[in-house]
Parts: sequence; C-alpha cells; structure tokens
Amino acid sequence: MRIIRFNPSEGTVKLRVETFDDLWAIQRVTFVGDSMTAESRRKFKSSESDKGEFKDVMITLTVEKTELDKNAGRLRATGKITHARPMEYVSLNSYHTLNVAPDDVVTIKKEKWPDYMVKVLKDAVSDSRKPRLGLIVADDEKALPAYLLGYGIKFESEMYSSLSKRMSQKDFTAAQNKYYDSILKEAKQMDVDTVIIASPGFTSQDVKKYAADTGATKGSEKRIIYEAVSNAERSGVYELIKSDKVENLLHRERIRREFKLMDEFLTGLSSDRSKHGVKAVSEALDNYLATKVFVNDSVLGDASIQKVLATAEARSASIEVFNSNDEVGQQLHSFGDIACV
Repeated sequence: MRIIRFNPSEGTVKLRVETFDDLWAIQRVTFVGDSMTAESRRKFKSSESDKGEFKDVMITLTVEKTELDKNAGRLRATGKITHARPMEYVSLNSYHTLNVAPDDVVTIKKEKWPDYMVKVLKDAVSDSRKPRLGLIVADDEKALPAYLLGYGIKFESEMYSSLSKRMSQKDFTAAQNKYYDSILKEAKQMDVDTVIIASPGFTSQDVKKYAADTGATKGSEKRIIYEAVSNAERSGVYELIKSDKVENLLHRERIRREFKLMDEFLTGLSSDRSKHGVKAVSEALDNYLATKVFVNDSVLGDASIQKVLATAEARSASIEVFNSNDEVGQQLHSFGDIACV
C-alpha cells in the first residue's frame, strides 16, 4: 500500500492499493457512514430506448456495507452516491458498489482518524515493504534467489554452478559441493525467518542431503523448506508463490505474532493482570493498569469499542488489532473481542 496523501483536518486519506492484504487493511478502517471515492463503471442510457454503454466515472458514496471477496481479489463497498465526475452519467442517491482491487486508487473520508486506525494503514505500508519469505529456485546450472515482498517479487543475482561433464569426478564433486554451499549460504543470510529452496529434478533434495551430511545449516535458527518446482527461472518463482504450500506458510507467519500476544494475555489471567471485555478494559485504562490493548478488527466500528480505544490512546497504551477470522481472533472473541495487559 502507498499513502498518497493524508489530510487530518479534512479527514481524508488517499491510498494506492498494491496487494490483496491492503484491501483487508482498508476494510478494517472503513465503517458505515464513511465516505469512499474511487473510479468505477456505470451503464449510461441517453434515452429509454437506448441500450446503454458503460462509462468510466469517479464516484463518491456513503458506505453502508463492505465485503472482501478473496476469490475475485476485490473489496466491495456499497452505498448511496453523493458525488460523481462527470455528473451526467449517474443519479445522486442511487445505490452503487465500488469494486476496489490492487493498482486502484481510493480515498476514504471520516470525521476523525484515530491514531490506531492510521497505524493500521501505516503498518500495511510497512508490511508491504518487508521481505515476507525467501525463495531460491535452482537446478544443476544455476540458482535464482528472490524475496517475496508485500507488493511483489524482488529478484537477486543468479548464482552459477560452473559444473561441466568434462570435469573429473573429483573436480565435479568439489564444484558441486561449492555450489551447494553457496545456495545454503545465500539462504542463511537472507533477511527472513523462512526460506524455500525449490528445484526441478533432484537438486533441492540433494542440497537438503548435503546440508544434513555436512551440518552446513547447523546452529541456524532459520527454517529452510525444500520443495519441487518446474524450472529455475523467474517463472519458477512465480509458480512457487502461487502454490498452496506458500499460501499456508504465509498465513502461519502472519498470525505468529498474534499468538505471542495472546499467550501474554492468557498468562496474565492467572495473576489478574489481564482484563477482557469493554467494561473491565475501560476500568483498567482509567486506573493506568493497562499498557497493551488487543481488539478484533470486526468490532472497530462499534461506538463503545471506539470509546475504549480513544482512552487507550490518551493513556499512551499500544493498540494491537487482530484479524477476527484467524484462530487468535476467534479466541479473543470468546473474551469479548477486546482485552488488555
């Protein structure tokens, strides 16, 4: 995500969407009554007999409902149109649905942007720039390292094996071991927690065996996963990131931090340091007994929750917003959707 412009006095923020995760972040801070502006298409008829044609229109509507469509990769925001450019293609106060997708620009306006809502957007910007996963596709000739970032793929320089069938067996083995060492060294120094090494044929498994036999990755806290892919080109990297394996891995990485925070809350229950529910959290904040507040994104639009979070900001308590659809968010739901330590 990229924040193009933020004007607190007007209550507007203009964003460029880069990934599907950005859409999730936008939904978390867009509530009933907010204004949303984006480019859309409307069917325009010049007369009753006219079959009509679709026109590109910049539409502003008052949000009544939002829906995140994972299959289509879109955020749908439905409400009544309050403004449009050009005006002749729309009827004011008629209902319309904005379909926001990656590469779109959207403006959201609300009466006030609390700091924790701005943080949701800024975190999305930051997360899109951080490497989320290291990838190395390799065959007998070369290896191509890459980083999966929130907004796309960053490719690194290729590494070559210099192997030749004309080498003696001894020289071939030495060159091969050197090649495997370079792949594992690259994996260990990548600025991520997890690296996937994938290959067509047996290269990835040979690297895995070499690492086990030589202890090349011993002592490293980095997790290295070995997978298969059809080629060691850029297309192989794209093939890998579209796989169910990577999708499931990224999902687990994203909620790992939430699990740590939830463990902190659960540990505090035994000593009565942790509180949960609107009333208990509010009282803890009033008495300066809370430094962290955890809240589910599904209740951010609730007036009572917003009042508690405003107090948290006034008391300089950190606010962590959980994904209510994840296991941790569902666990927090059983504690009233809001808690503190």
